[in-house]
Amino acid sequence: MKKGLSARLCLDCTQLLSSDRSVTISELHSPAKDCALCKILHHVVLHYHSEGQKRIDIFRNGSALKIVEGGPRILRLFADLEPSINSRNDIETEPPILQAIDCSPTGSAPYFQLLREWLRECDQNHICGKRKPYWPTRVIFVGGPGTKTLKLRRQPYRPEQINRPDYIALSHCWGTLTDKEKEQFCTTKDNYPLRSEGFSFDDLPKTFQDAVEVTQQLGKEYLWIDSICITQNDSKDWENEAGLMEDIFASAYCTIAASRATSCKDGFLKGKPRSQYVQIQDIKGRRVNVCDFDKDVNEGPLNKRAWVLQERVLSRRTIHISAEQTYWECGEGVRCDNFTRLEYPPGNQYFVIDPNFPKRLTASGDDRTIEFVQFFFKKYSRCGLSYESDRSTAISGLVKRIEGALKTEARYGVFGCFLSRLLLWKRSNEKKTAPIIYPGGKEPPSWSWMAYYGGIDFISTPRFEVPNFEGLRFDTDKEAIISKIRQFKNCRLEQQEKEHAIFADQERVGSLWFDMAADIESKSIHCVIIGMRDDAKEDPKKTYYILVVRGNQQKNGYERLGVGEVEALYVSMESDTGKLL
Repeated sequence: MKKGLSARLCLDCTQLLSSDRSVTISELHSPAKDCALCKILHHVVLHYHSEGQKRIDIFRNGSALKIVEGGPRILRLFADLEPSINSRNDIETEPPILQAIDCSPTGSAPYFQLLREWLRECDQNHICGKRKPYWPTRVIFVGGPGTKTLKLRRQPYRPEQINRPDYIALSHCWGTLTDKEKEQFCTTKDNYPLRSEGFSFDDLPKTFQDAVEVTQQLGKEYLWIDSICITQNDSKDWENEAGLMEDIFASAYCTIAASRATSCKDGFLKGKPRSQYVQIQDIKGRRVNVCDFDKDVNEGPLNKRAWVLQERVLSRRTIHISAEQTYWECGEGVRCDNFTRLEYPPGNQYFVIDPNFPKRLTASGDDRTIEFVQFFFKKYSRCGLSYESDRSTAISGLVKRIEGALKTEARYGVFGCFLSRLLLWKRSNEKKTAPIIYPGGKEPPSWSWMAYYGGIDFISTPRFEVPNFEGLRFDTDKEAIISKIRQFKNCRLEQQEKEHAIFADQERVGSLWFDMAADIESKSIHCVIIGMRDDAKEDPKKTYYILVVRGNQQKNGYERLGVGEVEALYVSMESDTGKLL
């Protein structure tokens, strides 16, 4: 990246660091002012107002400059967190210094140089690059820069071979495609032989072309793209490859995340130049650092797709190319193309970027692991899928990875070692759930959140304890959980907006949240005690966390209806053992 010459700020811009500024557009453009920040402000403000004498108020909100209070940011201020070595806090020095960075557009030579430098630094100084030897079933041979004839190659290396070439994986949004576009862009049984012999770069949609160019510029010859490396109209091949996602993304040299593209036709290179950035140091050498990684990446359209969440966690290193800027993400944190660095404290995002996921997570203890799993399932359940019946498949690689690390059994999004806590999911406040129709009658059991549309939450369980009298466990039947079925007693239900209240006389003693919230008579429902609040173990008013169930004679068992909490006094201690299906 090229840095512009350092320039002093004018008096007005100097004051802008500590107070708001009122100025006309003409004043910003005045030849008498040799102020780099005025020039950048003038360029940006013209997108909102025409040239003239109209007075504009410029507000500083943290590290953002705005022209409407509460409005969008027009300029981002950033810098290193380290103070200047020349600054003295007890003596007022020269006015603040502005460094204007000339941001080359994505796809330029300096841009690719930066990407290569990120990879070089990580290869040499981090542990993120270490991965097990693995080669996907198929990859695309892209050759060197400028190569226009590509080939789909089946795995040319024996499993025991260690010194294999690197490949890069693409994470992207498919978007909406016509049948003709699917036939052109995707690999099918019909065009597979032709793609193996060689096909033209020009036949690819723009996002795939850009991925090829990035791969070539990074000095790699192989690229993995799902729609090309998986035969899309071969259900057997698709099911087999979907089960390999854990290895495909975890073993890639790095992942390219096309965060700015909403479909495979959009592309993500050679767009508008990236945002102009400035670095400001105040008179005491203090600097401000800001980055919009959350908005650009975490809340961006790509990360609202269900398949992508798994791809991101399993990838050891990712280059996120967003509409605003490009980010490098690895186990050491995040780098921005404006030279800002972000480091995550231990928390959900810190676990997401673990190159050896879930090593950091399992080392943090059971409570933190449960919290992350619930966080991730809540986020995943709100993400989009082209086919809702992929709800269990699109996360299977990640579940498999956690299952192995915890040395437990996983069934339909529930880990055996955390069985009680993960059964206490409920529909989100957005809308009621509905069952997903899976092909071939392969619907998950009623106790799994994977069986339903829509987002989920988990009920709050402070001081949670599993009662030793329940014996809740997975059955040998993969669809069933062995449970003790109990009755409600001396209470009634009353619907209140998005939940049902449990009353004993006029006193509220609990709450229920039904999955599909149909009108249900309290006489027809039963409950399963999942856990209890460890406040006073012999207190009859202690809280039980429960599943609401009802009998299903056709299946010779019980089906889940919802979840809730109720005072222990209103649940019978007599029980029958049954199967929750």
